[in-house]
Amino acid sequence: MPAAPRATKPQATPGQRRQPSQARAQQTMQSLFKAAAQILDKEGEGGLTTNKVAAAAGFSIGTLYQYFPSKEVLVRAMATRGQELVLQELGQYLSALETQADVRESDGRALLGQAIRILVRGFATGKGLSQSLIRLCWTLEKPDETASAVRLVADRLAIFFARIDHPALQSPSPAQLFVLTRSVVGSLRSASLEKSPLLGSPAFEEALVQMAWALLAWPPAPSVQATGLALGTRPIR
Repeated sequence: MPAAPRATKPQATPGQRRQPSQARAQQTMQSLFKAAAQILDKEGEGGLTTNKVAAAAGFSIGTLYQYFPSKEVLVRAMATRGQELVLQELGQYLSALETQADVRESDGRALLGQAIRILVRGFATGKGLSQSLIRLCWTLEKPDETASAVRLVADRLAIFFARIDHPALQSPSPAQLFVLTRSVVGSLRSASLEKSPLLGSPAFEEALVQMAWALLAWPPAPSVQATGLALGTRPIR
């Protein structure tokens, strides 16, 4: 049985000066993240400065600079944390299904739908991060960091499908998983950057689920009549 990826400690963002290991340092970073998100929501990107973030969080600018030398590094660190939360939630959801005795009898389309909703919340509508902050994170994204997160999603899904062996769902090939994960995350990225009114709507989520289902569901077995036509026989009337 394939092994699930092990949980790892939060990774340092490129340019980040300190990687906190103690609880107090983690609390300091969370306070800075929260302050930055609040300023961004109230004042927009133009109002987000390191001085304002430090003041709002109750720290000196020197304390902030111990961790983040610039606003951009701070925002990318928040994006990294947001991606970790998405992967954690997705992993918990899939792990719970893998240990569910009757998972093979469950609705395969509904299983996909919930996984898609987790990705939508994490990469677009807000899970731990606000929509405005997610949009700024996409603006400042590092393609290699995004690609790494998407690969982790694809790897975890591959393990999940292999483990549950659901009768309605194929065990996807690497090509299918590549197309699925890049199509979903790419759609979320575009909707976020474009401030699309579709973002967060049931119609948008349903379109993503339809795409995933069309790619991963086993094709329906041909009917007796269709088989007869393929063999050149006349259908029974």
